[in-house]
Amino acid sequence: MRLISTVVGFLLALTIAILVFAPDRLPAGYGFTPAPVSLKVEDMLAEQIVETLFGEDAKTLVLTNGSDKPLYNVVATLRDKDGRIKKQTIRSILPAAETLRLGWVDGWKVEPGDQLEVKASLYKPVEWAL
Repeated sequence: MRLISTVVGFLLALTIAILVFAPDRLPAGYGFTPAPVSLKVEDMLAEQIVETLFGEDAKTLVLTNGSDKPLYNVVATLRDKDGRIKKQTIRSILPAAETLRLGWVDGWKVEPGDQLEVKASLYKPVEWAL
């Protein structure tokens, strides 16, 4: 019995140490609160020109860290209406109040019915229908 309580105590101490000192080591998508990320879909002049010339949707997705702390292991995944991954990007860190731009320049083609999922360490995923 003493061995079991020692092992459980060690694992608990290790978990707390990782949460406090190394949150960047935790996998994305596991937490109790949604990731503090906001989404803005931009359609700027250059993108409108691309749409006109090539007939492709050229919107830019702008993700903003709404927290006063950095987000670690940020994973943004664009899925089609059937749930298949179209595009994905991973950032090891997204500093506080910083933005991440995902657009046609990077190969992100947003179409009606697509979904965007964003995960980060210590937070549960957030999703948007586009």
